[in-house]
Amino acid sequence: MRTISTVLLGLAMANAGAAEEATRAGWRPILSETFGYGPDATSSIDLNRLEQGCPRRDCIPAIDDPEFIPAAQADFLGPKDLVLALEIDCDARAYPANILNAHEIVNDTIAGHAIVVTYCPLCGSGLAFERLLDGEPVEFGVSGLLHENDLVMYDRHTKSLWQQITGEAIVGPRTGSKLQQVPVAMTEWRAWHQEHPDSRVLVGPRGSDAAYAADHYAEYARSDRLLFPVTRESKRLGRKDVVYGFEIGARPLAVPKSALSGGKQITVDHDGVALDIRQSEDGAVTATDPSNGEQYHPVRLYWFAWYTFHPNTELAPPSGD
Repeated sequence: MRTISTVLLGLAMANAGAAEEATRAGWRPILSETFGYGPDATSSIDLNRLEQGCPRRDCIPAIDDPEFIPAAQADFLGPKDLVLALEIDCDARAYPANILNAHEIVNDTIAGHAIVVTYCPLCGSGLAFERLLDGEPVEFGVSGLLHENDLVMYDRHTKSLWQQITGEAIVGPRTGSKLQQVPVAMTEWRAWHQEHPDSRVLVGPRGSDAAYAADHYAEYARSDRLLFPVTRESKRLGRKDVVYGFEIGARPLAVPKSALSGGKQITVDHDGVALDIRQSEDGAVTATDPSNGEQYHPVRLYWFAWYTFHPNTELAPPSGD
């Protein structure tokens, strides 16, 4: 049986126009029939820009009761395998990207903090948020919808739809609300493990070996194709060049991954502030304002995805159009 990842990958590598037409013809009803949202629904986006990525809500199953093993037992991870990793109150955890490919959302609790770890393979974007609405913990699931190729989540309390990259509610009663982002590193397992030997590692409900061994999005990542067209693009970088995107003040900032390779530290003049940007030994990237010590944490993702949601972004070091 083909996995959902394989189905999406097949669509991604097909003709984008044909995939868009087929999806609209066959799968659009999820918005109205599953969530009850019609043309007059409260929203901050054009509902016609929502696409359906799979046949039904929760067709990609979130992990609601995550299980972890000690890092020393995670022999299914190779040194260069990508993980989303974070540490809260000395509790370090790693979420392998290949497991997130198949689940996209993990509802977790770390040191008493209710968080949701999210990953969109089509945008290469990994983010974590506090999963709180009005101070109460809620769970998130995969809606089955996409907006600008990005994962659209839904909360199981209000059924509002949430944009993964921005953490904003875009359709439903919570429209305009924004989740509090939690710093997370997307890094190689070797780097994270060396600096956090006591880290625990997520294992998926299907097991930790063959079920998650293959990267079903490897071909998609190497290609220049998208599953659906986006409303805006920039040729300053390749579509799937990896960048670190920062929301700093009124103007976003993107730093290509290549600019920090080999442990480089760069200084960027951003709106009159000289920011020191570096990648630590465990792979986490930060931008620091040396005048006050304030730190900013980015999201790691493909250039097309960052630019789509942040068209006024600065790119540093600058690159020609």
